[in-house]
Parts: sequence; structure tokens; C-alpha cells
Amino acid sequence: MDVRVDNDSDLTVWTLKPGLTIYEIEELHEQAIGSLPKTRRLIINGEAVEEIDTAGLQWLLAIQRWSKEQDIDFLLELGDSSVTQLLDLYHAHGLFGLPAIIVAASQSQQEGSDADW
Repeated sequence: MDVRVDNDSDLTVWTLKPGLTIYEIEELHEQAIGSLPKTRRLIINGEAVEEIDTAGLQWLLAIQRWSKEQDIDFLLELGDSSVTQLLDLYHAHGLFGLPAIIVAASQSQQEGSDADW
């Protein structure tokens, strides 16, 4: 996980690596604990995630719950990724609440081009 802190914007960004499964969660969680935001906003960029399982979903929900308890604004950025597909499968978008999830504009552009066919 890459961590970027922008104190001027009061923002912490975590960029996730491709794996968000039970095999990677322990190491990821240790990194997250070591870089818990001291800012008022946390963005988790999950656009690069290629593989996620229920352990990964549980971890995201735990971080979202922790953020809420700490009064930190939480935003989950997703592209057309495995995270989006898992959220669709479990109808779990509502668990994060809106506007907690931002789907990259490229997905809506792709859907528009598919309609032309």
C-alpha cells in the first residue's frame, strides 16, 4: 500500500495494491495501523485491485467504521475493478453509504461506447 499525506488539504490517501485477499490482509492491516490518518479525510484508492475476497471487503468495512468513529471523512475510489464487482455481487454499495464510493469516469464512458454497438 502506498501512503500519501497532504497536510495542506488535511487529506490522507492510501493506494491499494492488486491483491486484497485473506493472504494480503494481515500485512495490509499492519501497514494501515502504522499510517492511520491524522487528517480529517481518508481516501482509499482501490482502482488497482485485481483480486478481492470477503476478507478484503471486511477490512474495507472495518476501516470505514473506524473512520466514522474518529469523525474522519471516508472516500473509497474505485474504477472498473474487482472491488466494484464484489460490491455488486453482495449488493454491498449501501454498506459504505453515499457519497463514500466514487467510480472512475472511465467506466461511464466505456458504458456509453458499449451502447453504440
